[in-house]
Amino acid sequence: MRIITGKFKSRKLNTLPGPTTRPMTDRMKESVFNIIGPYFQGETVLDLFGGSGALSFEAISRGASFAVIVEKDYKAYQIIQSNQKLLELTREEVLTLHMDYRDGIKYVKSKDMQFDLVFLDPPYRMHIINELLETLLKENLVKKNTYIICHYEKNSHTPQETDSLK
Repeated sequence: MRIITGKFKSRKLNTLPGPTTRPMTDRMKESVFNIIGPYFQGETVLDLFGGSGALSFEAISRGASFAVIVEKDYKAYQIIQSNQKLLELTREEVLTLHMDYRDGIKYVKSKDMQFDLVFLDPPYRMHIINELLETLLKENLVKKNTYIICHYEKNSHTPQETDSLK
């Protein structure tokens, strides 16, 4: 897995071997970033199921200023930290949290954080995308024009559109 473009272009990232995480392919990642804007200027990122941190590191590479990456699995959390070190990113640029997504939400809420870009890529078996979207809105963690990128199983429930979420 690699960073596609930006200041870390072509840098390889460490990933966790085995089925613990399922990283988004480079092709899919490139498509997502082409849709939401190839480059950023100071945006903040929340990644609730970090895996390797690749999505957040891609956003930082493209100009986002700060990312919070939440990961419950300790081995995956260590991979995120190794990638942060590999890219020489400070805690002021990337904050990695070893905790469950619920605790991650509580943490960022307690710090009055809001985000411009949110990645939701939970394990497929969880089927919690709609719950997560409701929580992000209810807890006021997103801004007016926040992009929320959801990666979910093809046959699961599609996120619901609301007045606040389109």
